Amino acid sequence: MRPTFQTTSNRLDMKHTIMVVGFNARPVVCLAKQLGFKVMAIDYWGDLDIEGCADFLYTVLQQDIDKEYSDFDKPCSELLVGLAEKAVEQHGKPDFILVGSGLDDRPELWSRLNRIAPVLGNTPEKLRVIRDPLRLSEVARELEIKFPETEKAASKSEAVKIAEKIGFPVVIKPTRGSGGFRIKFGRTPKEVSENFERVAAASGEAYIQEYIEGVDASVSVLGDGRNCVVVSVNEQLIGKRELGAQTPFGYCGNIVPLEADVRLIDCIKDIFSELGRKLGLVGSNGFDFILTKKGEIYLMEVNPRFQATIECIKYVTGLNLVKAHIDACEGRLPERIPPPRGYAVKMIVFAKERGVVPDLRGLDCVFDISHPGVEVEKGSPICTVQTFSEDRAEAIRLATEKVLEIHRLMHG
Repeated sequence: MRPTFQTTSNRLDMKHTIMVVGFNARPVVCLAKQLGFKVMAIDYWGDLDIEGCADFLYTVLQQDIDKEYSDFDKPCSELLVGLAEKAVEQHGKPDFILVGSGLDDRPELWSRLNRIAPVLGNTPEKLRVIRDPLRLSEVARELEIKFPETEKAASKSEAVKIAEKIGFPVVIKPTRGSGGFRIKFGRTPKEVSENFERVAAASGEAYIQEYIEGVDASVSVLGDGRNCVVVSVNEQLIGKRELGAQTPFGYCGNIVPLEADVRLIDCIKDIFSELGRKLGLVGSNGFDFILTKKGEIYLMEVNPRFQATIECIKYVTGLNLVKAHIDACEGRLPERIPPPRGYAVKMIVFAKERGVVPDLRGLDCVFDISHPGVEVEKGSPICTVQTFSEDRAEAIRLATEKVLEIHRLMHG
């Protein structure tokens, strides 16, 4: 038996309604709409370009503006699931649910969604294993995959003791969260103590992890619970100040595929396809890893849902990962992944100073477009730039020039 929500007896076709729930649901919503599904979107931002893809759209920020929602002291993940339940009351149940970012560490919320309709992908029980760094490190050791030394601390003094044992610098990670924006450095005992308080404010706990220096990268995979195939190996853009990011570990985009020796890419694919099989992953999943100067590969975490690279992968391979995800959940993995025909670059553009969002409609290569006239704080995302070229340097140049243009429009 496949360890997944069974869908074979009720195979998805274009008559079905799919609900997409995520912090930024737009990429998944638009790819699902391209397949002809009726789409209910539960999104945090409500950017301009999600509106044309969703048949029904519920956004956390719009609910706040309209004063229709009374639970804004709750975490974003809970707000998203609450909106999903509200949408069902008004429009009826969808046939299936696809989960995007923002709910990775909340298996109990996946269970709530599963009471609405079957969630296509990993089970809540699977999340409890793959999102726990301590349990994940055990699996990595079994497969002889390197994993940074990691321990959980429940107090400032314990955090300092662990850091001293691991060796400075360390990384202080929240027990819940994604995107890297709450991760802090710990270079000294004092900095560990101070940043532990910030990171652990919500839960009282945090992970203290060995800092691994190298190239930030990721692997996109498809699994059916038994087998796993690698779709793409990608470079990650992390903490890029030129994009306006204000934190050293914040996710800022990707370059797809990762430029590296073919033998190294093949090695990476072998490692992560084996790990995906071992973990029994279902559907579209991602692994984040660090590639050191010595060529060592350190597993960092598993993202048990669609990754932010899904549109870049479509540019490069032509593969619609929403369709591939659905197929994988029904037990059908692709026999062949199309080879990359070029390079796709994704850059998230953040406000460098507090200001008012200009009208970005009509600009080429711009997505996740914030509503014009909205006032945003320094470090807030404004939009996403995505470019493609057969030449890597040209794809990067096109994206960089577009980012500069947007910053000029925003800040003069």
